[in-house]
Amino acid sequence: MRKMDGQLAFIEFQSPILVDKAPVDADWLHEIKYDGYRTQLVVEGGKARAFTRRGYDWSHRYKRIVQAAANLPVKSAILDGETVVLGKSGLPDHQALERELGNPNSHKLMFFAFDLLHLNGRDLRQQPLIKRKTALQNLLKDTAPTLTYAEHLEVRGKDVIDHACRMGLEGIVSKRADSPYRSGVQTSWLKVKCIKSDTFPIVAFVEKLGAQPRRIASLYIGRREDDRLLYAGKAQSGYTLDAARRVRERLDPLIIAKSPLSDPIKKPKATWVKPEILAEVQFSGVTDRGILREAVFKGLREDLQAIPAKPPSPSKRQSEAQHGVPRENILQLLPDAVAPSKEELASYWRRVADQALIHLGRRPLKLVRHAFGATFYHEGPLPPIPASVHQLRVQKREGGEGVRVWIDDLDGLLGLLDMDAVELHPWNATIDDIEQADRLILDLDPGDGIAWGEVVEAALSLRGILEAAGLESWPKVTGGKGIHLMAPLASKLTHDRARQLARSLAQCLVDVDPYRYLLSADPAARKGRIFLDYLRNGRGNTAVGAFSPRARPGFPIAHPVTWKQVEAGIRPDVFTLAHPFKAVRRKAA
Repeated sequence: MRKMDGQLAFIEFQSPILVDKAPVDADWLHEIKYDGYRTQLVVEGGKARAFTRRGYDWSHRYKRIVQAAANLPVKSAILDGETVVLGKSGLPDHQALERELGNPNSHKLMFFAFDLLHLNGRDLRQQPLIKRKTALQNLLKDTAPTLTYAEHLEVRGKDVIDHACRMGLEGIVSKRADSPYRSGVQTSWLKVKCIKSDTFPIVAFVEKLGAQPRRIASLYIGRREDDRLLYAGKAQSGYTLDAARRVRERLDPLIIAKSPLSDPIKKPKATWVKPEILAEVQFSGVTDRGILREAVFKGLREDLQAIPAKPPSPSKRQSEAQHGVPRENILQLLPDAVAPSKEELASYWRRVADQALIHLGRRPLKLVRHAFGATFYHEGPLPPIPASVHQLRVQKREGGEGVRVWIDDLDGLLGLLDMDAVELHPWNATIDDIEQADRLILDLDPGDGIAWGEVVEAALSLRGILEAAGLESWPKVTGGKGIHLMAPLASKLTHDRARQLARSLAQCLVDVDPYRYLLSADPAARKGRIFLDYLRNGRGNTAVGAFSPRARPGFPIAHPVTWKQVEAGIRPDVFTLAHPFKAVRRKAA
């Protein structure tokens, strides 16, 4: 058993993978999915400590629970469970939990224990779950309600989830009865949810006029897309009177004069705030514009922290004005880019067209262009389009109609050169059905201080997570710093659903090690960590295509590779325009 400073150390949690249906085999136990905060109790020498999902010590916030754990008749123990407050209905109540966190001695704070990892010097993690639960039940027979044994059911999983949903519970977690406890995401634990929920940064509130004491009437929430903060909708319901007052006071020191959103919107009743506080929000779906349907406030996530988006620096804004490209055509300027000549690109495309078109053909393309001495992601009106390049009219997310280009042969690839295209970034959908994603992309983007071996390790871990979800992935080195995992979808999904699935899969790895992985694109937060970019998924969102050159020194190529090559440590910029290579053939994805 690992120790830290002579004490038992926090053990990384085992996490379930999200699935659509509960298992049907008789070898599974089914537990309620508690709507609370995952907690680990470490007991040793008559003292106890409480840790959050991310390994933070919250003993000071769970004093009553910690004291009850310290009084257990053991020399040492490690318990896994969930800190919960039951509402008036007798069901877990997230807002009530949030309220009671301000009172560490609250008798309403309850710890529902569902696993026992260590007992009196013995590591129990290799024992079957059912044996660990039996030992846990014996340990907690006289400690309820502060420390409560989490019961399980050994009936059909479908019956359990149906009953849980009828009761208004969040869902269930199904666990193999004979499974050991292994940190990280494991297929021996499966979670099935009744409702959709996620965390979102609060960007503004609307105050209840004339209310004394003051309180909110609703919240505006945001969503992150690359390095931008976009509007995600309004949560108008779900607030108790007490919650509405507490949230208002919590946001008061964060009030700012202007909207923090990257794309300003008109909200005359909004009081804007720094997007540093996360809210848990339930919703029925997401529109193509990224707006939540039927958003309901569930509570604040005090155990997590949002990272505010940063506006472009003055130097960047100035540099965007120092060239001849119309500002309305620049989605993002690449000031350090180096573009190959059109002759070099034409020679390259002639060599690789057959392999490249498997991945680039018949998909709407986002272009990186080099014109007037500037290299940039293009947006807005296109330059003259050659006959060999096809056009597709699409409804834009922000409203109105736009044009996207696509190609299906070598002439099309060469025609894109006449449009000054350097890099090609395809959609995750074909022109035959642009509203349905036919693949997922997860982009592993290492921050400063991350060794390449850590990126390889992350890629292999994500491969396992995808396999557990029934997705077979293949890797692509990006020609930049990272690796893309490409996962073809056997059944197409809406772009909203594809993004949610990608985020859920990436979150599994973050849950395993939040000190190494994160879902935030903010550069300041990524030092020494790997950004798992699930935002490449979504309508119109893209990643550099397989076989596309990169506008970087040495002109590297984004290139498919094998898992054997990844395991051998192949570098992300090994393929270049100047050095011939033997292409790795892949089926269209």
